[in-house]
Amino acid sequence: MKVKIVDVAKEANVSVATVSRVVNNIPLVNEETRERVLAAIKRTGYKPNAIARSLKIQRTNTIGIMIPDITNPYYTEIVRGAEDVCGIYNYNIILTNTDFDPEKERKALNVLIEKQCDGIIYVGKDLSEEMQKELIDAPSEVVLGCIPDNSGFLSGVLINNELAAYELAIEILKMGHRKFLLFFDEVEEGYISQERKKGFLKAFKEQNVEFDASRTLYGKLGLTGGYHMMEQAINSGIDFTCVFCFNDQIALGAIRYAEEQGKKIPADISICGFNNFWIAEWTRPQITTVAQPMYDIGAIATRMLIKMCGKEEQAVKNVFVPHEVIIRGSVAPIES
Repeated sequence: MKVKIVDVAKEANVSVATVSRVVNNIPLVNEETRERVLAAIKRTGYKPNAIARSLKIQRTNTIGIMIPDITNPYYTEIVRGAEDVCGIYNYNIILTNTDFDPEKERKALNVLIEKQCDGIIYVGKDLSEEMQKELIDAPSEVVLGCIPDNSGFLSGVLINNELAAYELAIEILKMGHRKFLLFFDEVEEGYISQERKKGFLKAFKEQNVEFDASRTLYGKLGLTGGYHMMEQAINSGIDFTCVFCFNDQIALGAIRYAEEQGKKIPADISICGFNNFWIAEWTRPQITTVAQPMYDIGAIATRMLIKMCGKEEQAVKNVFVPHEVIIRGSVAPIES
């Protein structure tokens, strides 16, 4: 038989209102009575009605997270960071997968709003004008992950993608490479793609390296995307010694196709990734990459969001977390 709040009140010899105050942490009950009610809750096995409680305190202690691809280790690390912080502050998570699809994003956002999430973390590779407006107008607090809101209405947690790509390119240029290809996201106009490309081109310009549009190939974000871009590059006859890939999965796919064609990595082709997802250091050769603190992005974004939900933090700001260029075995110097 389901235990009701009236049963707890009878067990503790107090009113239903007193039990409600204890359950909802309303500071109008003396300590002795509070302890007696808590003991009664434990004895009876009473489970408070979460929906009723949230209506009373106007909070659900729930955070919604919108990520593009749950199979991508980059995004799952962000979720893990968010989950650990939520555990500390007794928040729950509702996770949605949007597949980089604008229609799915709109539906996911509406679901999270309908579930009355106190806050929402929107993770993506770009922020469209339409989604930006919907997030600004949302009744929940919002923090962006991996991207900024250039209008200044929403806070975000991310790395400096332009600087990270620039620093990676400078390290490879020091090794004597001058003939590059970029393997990039097929959604060319995305914020992250544009920022990383700006960083690479800035480094090339500083070192007087010629680079034109024909040296950027576009494909899907994943192993098959990298595989087919390398196939296209090798079969095109373009002369290149190093490839900068949008992420580590693309780099892995590119290495696979190159090796199938008898190419040695890095003796014949040097390959760089981005993000430093865990398998990058377990492949042979290990992949040169840029490490993003994905866990920290999720954890910091969640901490900011919880503060905003509690009205502790209202100033809009972008938090740039540190990145690290990691040179590994997939890159070798050009022999003079």
